[in-house]
Amino acid sequence: MDSVNKKILVLAVAMALLTSFLVYIYLARINNVDPAAKLKLIYVAKEDIPAKVVIRQDMLIQSKVPVDITLPLGISDVSQIVGKMTRERIIRGEAILEERLYPEKKTTLPFVIPEGKRAVTIAVNEVSQVADFITPGDYVDVIATFEEKDKDFGNRKVYYEKLTKVILQKVQVLGVGQTMEEVKRQSKDLATSITLAVSLEEAEGLILADEIGTLRLVLRPALEEGTVDTNGKIRDDMMVPKGKLEIYK
Repeated sequence: MDSVNKKILVLAVAMALLTSFLVYIYLARINNVDPAAKLKLIYVAKEDIPAKVVIRQDMLIQSKVPVDITLPLGISDVSQIVGKMTRERIIRGEAILEERLYPEKKTTLPFVIPEGKRAVTIAVNEVSQVADFITPGDYVDVIATFEEKDKDFGNRKVYYEKLTKVILQKVQVLGVGQTMEEVKRQSKDLATSITLAVSLEEAEGLILADEIGTLRLVLRPALEEGTVDTNGKIRDDMMVPKGKLEIYK
């Protein structure tokens, strides 16, 4: 047993030395070659850049990468980046690739609406828009609350209880107020509207719910992809019965 353990230890030490030697050789090659010949300057994200945001110069920093790597190198001409809009979120330190940007420097709303979707604007306040934490490029769920109501159907009357229900999930935010960029507002004025990307069928339900009920937006985690089936909630679902049921004979 001791002999086997010694062999394993020797093998581990040998592998560690070999790895260190290979790393040393690689670093020595980079340090000893002409930087202009072996390295390339590219632009990477200085900070996380959300989707559907126009890139500014201050969002970028330069980085050196070996020219012989097999991965995409990124863009080295800053004029090909600044002013263009991101297709999806780019994380801090990630190389700016051409396919991650829209090809034209267009920032009007029709250009950024995803295919098959429509832009619908709803009114919001500090509570319904999660205390102003929602920014363009985020994804939200939409919850509607409908008040109780009686409705007559000829000689019958139907009573609808007050209901809160998720009506849409994973909806992209196209704009907050009149901006389609994630900006830090200097004033304390909150945006009074939010524009969402929805299908035509979803737009019908969203507009109706906005007319007859009260809407609230729920901010989703950045990396969450799934949806959840819910039945909605009425008053009785939230209350523990404390009374007694009495049967009179």
